[in-house]
Amino acid sequence: MSQLVAEDVTSRHGSDDPVVVVGAGPVGLAAAERLLDGGAQVVVVDRSAAVGGSSRSLDLWGHRLDLGPRAVPADAPAEALTRWLDLAGAAGGVERTRAVHRAVVGGRLLDLPLRPTDLLPPGGAVRRLARHLGRDRTTGATPAPASAWDVLVARYGAAVTREVFVPASRKRFGVHPGELPAALADELAGTPRRRGGHGEVLTAREGAGAVWAELARRLTARGARVLLSTCVEGLITDGDRVSAVRLRDGYGGHVLPARAVVAAVPATGVRSWLPGTVAPTGPAATGRDTHLVHLLLEPDPRTGGIGQDAHSVTALDASLRVGRLTTTRPWRPATSRDASRTVVCAQFWSSGDDELSVLSDEDLAAAAVAELPALGVHRGVRVLDHHVHRVPGSVPAPLPGAGGTGEAGLDRLGNLVRVARADRPGPHGPAGALLTGRALAARVPVRSR
Repeated sequence: MSQLVAEDVTSRHGSDDPVVVVGAGPVGLAAAERLLDGGAQVVVVDRSAAVGGSSRSLDLWGHRLDLGPRAVPADAPAEALTRWLDLAGAAGGVERTRAVHRAVVGGRLLDLPLRPTDLLPPGGAVRRLARHLGRDRTTGATPAPASAWDVLVARYGAAVTREVFVPASRKRFGVHPGELPAALADELAGTPRRRGGHGEVLTAREGAGAVWAELARRLTARGARVLLSTCVEGLITDGDRVSAVRLRDGYGGHVLPARAVVAAVPATGVRSWLPGTVAPTGPAATGRDTHLVHLLLEPDPRTGGIGQDAHSVTALDASLRVGRLTTTRPWRPATSRDASRTVVCAQFWSSGDDELSVLSDEDLAAAAVAELPALGVHRGVRVLDHHVHRVPGSVPAPLPGAGGTGEAGLDRLGNLVRVARADRPGPHGPAGALLTGRALAARVPVRSR
């Protein structure tokens, strides 16, 4: 980052000042593109060393691996799909597959999305069906669901929801499903579109990170500045406007005058930048951490494979510490065709203060390896190597009142536009992020006073 001269900017509202976009993930980059289309100067800042946010990619063992697969449904809205295909095509092309997702429930591997009858105990008779489904459901007109609990109870009954989805919710989000918004019920139940669909899906051949690196390259070519490894330390305000952003990078602290600010980060984080405020702490404010354990596997010599052929397996069983296992080969089979070894990624989630969060990389990898058979991997598979990547605060944990606490004091700033991760598009993944970012940028007030 070039040196920025600190100055008194509290009274500046210059139209020549840039719009500062905080967050170089898909939403932030798409917002920056829309702002450039409107003629604004744009500076994108991100504390990470690479663009893409949670859609970054890693280079491991000769493989290009995503931080969790980022597929686009082949039936995504035309505008979103066209824009994503343009970027992915320039970044190395795409692969098309038919997604298969499974879950471990009661020690059984079941296809997603789950059906109510899948969750009945083995050998369940009509009376069991009545107990698990019929008695738990309300009859007649019901109000719109207020939480994920309401959605799941209406779909599966209260008994199954308590037995299966309450532990799953605590594992994934750290809270009871009654404390989650209704939209997250699909994430818990494995409704397919939340993770790329059970129909045809498209995956970037060179990894999701290559798509966003291509978009960042285009933004830079058009005059935008993309400042990586740069943290936002605070906002300077003048009345009801943000006039500048305080930044810190490897060269020290700087002040960047701002025409407006687009924050593609949680509202609670934005609030910590305001003068005289103290941001809430804990999982409700910062989200939960994701721990990714990539494992390099040599196939079982008896079968020539690893046994797990699904794109992903979600561990709903409370007895399993792994939350989800994804396999690279099904997402990009053509790219992996000649590879003799397979990479899987075990995902764990924690709140930063529990047993998982303090495990060493070696112990976390050992925990993942121990649970591979329960996730469908053959016992004869040999683990050759592992790599652990931790992503702090990557899973939002919305609690009652957390949103209001995080939003307090932000609405008064007329040139601050923000989007929290929980508001980002789930149904169409990366393609949806492009549309969300552009819609977000359209709300930026570009006129100066």
